[in-house]
Amino acid sequence: MRDDHEDLLRRLALNDESALAAVVGPGLGDDVAGLDPGRLALVRLAGVVALGGEPASYQWAVTAALAAGVPDRAVVGVLAALVPVAGTVRVRAAAAEVAVALGCEIEVPGD
Repeated sequence: MRDDHEDLLRRLALNDESALAAVVGPGLGDDVAGLDPGRLALVRLAGVVALGGEPASYQWAVTAALAAGVPDRAVVGVLAALVPVAGTVRVRAAAAEVAVALGCEIEVPGD
């Protein structure tokens, strides 16, 4: 592991305020993640799904992914990839929010 990544992990684990500011500052940590903008957006979307985010969080994550050039199919693919990890209930709830963020109109029986 590179020393700078190990140092960042250590500082985040210790709740170091300057490390947290670097990650959630104006660029939301775009320069420290080591991912291209599209992959970073998909990772953040996966985090929103895993945490059961609010509708605004889904809108933000999907918009960021699309702005980074991520195709719709990859955004939906994140949901499919998360089923074994996050579970069907969490992904089902996320699917409706992602659909809205993508501008799709889907009808979910029972809702």
